[in-house]
Amino acid sequence: MVLLKVLTVLVAGILSLFALRQMMRSMEAQKVRVKTGQRPQRHVTRLRQDPRTGVYYPEG
Repeated sequence: MVLLKVLTVLVAGILSLFALRQMMRSMEAQKVRVKTGQRPQRHVTRLRQDPRTGVYYPEG
């Protein structure tokens, strides 16, 4: 009976260590995430087509 209790405590300890290690890895992975949207937004140049020539030029 004592052997069964010791084995149960040992297995519970190993599983606890495994869970703690997984939790620490996930916390470390959260630190590495990339922050998007920090670059300034570029202005998109709109183009207009000249009806006679068909050439596009920047809308001003």
